[in-house]
Amino acid sequence: MAELILTFEWDGKTVKKETKGFVGKTCMSKTKFIEDALGTADNRKFKSEYYEDTNEQEQNRIKN
Repeated sequence: MAELILTFEWDGKTVKKETKGFVGKTCMSKTKFIEDALGTADNRKFKSEYYEDTNEQEQNRIKN
């Protein structure tokens, strides 16, 4: 199950976003609306899922 987790700090200026369950660069397209609304993102950190091949993941899903 894919999740989008947003954490708003008390200063009202800091927003942390985290995605779970997305593979490859899908996370970027799913969170683009947040960056568009709140401004650019600083200090991006990518999880290992970001570097996974989406085609390989889709092939495994079809096999199962």
